[in-house]
Amino acid sequence: MLFKNGIDLNAKLSEYISQSKGLYIFCPYIKLQTLQILLEESTNIKAVFVRWETKDLILDSSDLEIYPYLKSIGITLYRNPRLHLKAYLDEYKKCFLTSANISSRALNLPDYAKYNYEIGTIVENLDIEDRLYFSIIESESILITDNIYKQLLEQLPEKKKEFPCEEDFNLKFEAPDKDFLISSLPMTYSVETLFRIYEDKKFVNEVELNCALHDLAIYKIQLGLSSKEFREKLTSNFFSHPFVKAFLDNLKITNEIYFGAAKDWIHKNCTDVPTPRKWEITENTQILYRWIVKLGVGRYKIDIPGSYSERLSIV
Repeated sequence: MLFKNGIDLNAKLSEYISQSKGLYIFCPYIKLQTLQILLEESTNIKAVFVRWETKDLILDSSDLEIYPYLKSIGITLYRNPRLHLKAYLDEYKKCFLTSANISSRALNLPDYAKYNYEIGTIVENLDIEDRLYFSIIESESILITDNIYKQLLEQLPEKKKEFPCEEDFNLKFEAPDKDFLISSLPMTYSVETLFRIYEDKKFVNEVELNCALHDLAIYKIQLGLSSKEFREKLTSNFFSHPFVKAFLDNLKITNEIYFGAAKDWIHKNCTDVPTPRKWEITENTQILYRWIVKLGVGRYKIDIPGSYSERLSIV
């Protein structure tokens, strides 16, 4: 069934949002006032993805002010200049798909006399390929932090002066934060588990599948590779990831690191806000150890000298 703007689109979308368990919003153009109405009293929003091309911000197609608003209510914001789809994913299982951006004209929120003709519908069950598509978009998006927001605010006035003299606009800023989030480390229990889900598309539960989709997206593994191609690409992309590379560069200093010290290093270098407590990253560290040894193929080993603590060392 199709929902139509001016008839039932905003009501059905609001109902969908209120009934969702964990929502990820993908929308290229977002206006603050409409977003506030749409998310009013919602406590189940995990993240919002916006386009935020320079021209969007110069022409006020999107509002920068959505960042402090979302931050104030504990919702993470990401920027992806390639984003053009509009979708609301509930736990990456179900999707409200629409042509409408988040604006008064597109959703008739607040009432807009000459609203756009827009439609929407609900897709009940997303398959693995669908979910991976969104996971890839998420992995390629830039996490908006106070630092990035500040750089955007500083550069926009000058870019506005150039407009419309320049054909192409491009904001320049460093965005290292996202690469050092705990979520940028592998999440699947083992490489073997990941390959089983990849090859057979069979999984024990939703948690296992979501971890696998996360890892396929982070390490840019497309579907359809042979076993050999899968392992070669996963190995290459895993060891070249900035967080893993920095961890192993630190390991090279002493050629060994005990489990507690490894957790300390990850805790100190992660960019999550708030910073997770050390006990919360125990499993992340265990998974990282297993992946390093498995994909390192003889270059690394784990032992427990003197029954003290797991030690990762270079062979």
